[in-house]
Amino acid sequence: MATIAPVQTPTTAPVTRSINGRLRLTYPTRGYAVSRNPFAIWAVLPLITLAFIGLAVAELLGDYDVVVNWFGNLTPTSITVVAFVIATLGLLLVPAVTLKGSLNMTHDGVTFERGKHHLTAGWDQVTGLVYRRDAGLCLTMDGAQQTTSPMRLPGGFNATNGHVRIPLRMFGDRQFSILYDIRDRLPQTLWGPALQQVKERLPLMNLAIYAGVVLVSAGAIIAVAVTVIH
Repeated sequence: MATIAPVQTPTTAPVTRSINGRLRLTYPTRGYAVSRNPFAIWAVLPLITLAFIGLAVAELLGDYDVVVNWFGNLTPTSITVVAFVIATLGLLLVPAVTLKGSLNMTHDGVTFERGKHHLTAGWDQVTGLVYRRDAGLCLTMDGAQQTTSPMRLPGGFNATNGHVRIPLRMFGDRQFSILYDIRDRLPQTLWGPALQQVKERLPLMNLAIYAGVVLVSAGAIIAVAVTVIH
């Protein structure tokens, strides 16, 4: 008489598993690293504009010169200009240094890792896409598991008590691949309205913002030049 092998009931693979006390998605399939291009995040743009305005105001109110040794040559240099250069370069380095991490997607869910900390959510916890004026198109989650709370990065990234907002522009051109993954796994009601808002945003608005920054910065430089000449 033939032995009948017992039939095992298939079980659903867990979304996460613990490795050395850290949550991990079961089978990561796609990974997207955060772009470290300092110009990818517009959060520093208003601060740089303010730095130009501060430079012009300081020069108009009065400035002091210091003698700096540049490779053996003694050169009189404006204290305000030196402070402006240090502040501006520092602002540009903020996103370049702090923007680290990767977004991984599987058939089960999404995880974002940054150093020793990360957050994980199943697709049922991904609430879709939202459009924000300050952060652009963002992937949102509710009820995500976090190793630390809150997690914040320049440019609008915020994860507090399981409520997560990840700006897609942090990933540069890879945001389009992320969009395809989201559209394949979530119903249109969760991402359609946000994409429609992006389409309705006029390109002229972006050009106007950059034009305003250029005009303010150019005006500050001209004001400084006129003050120094006279």
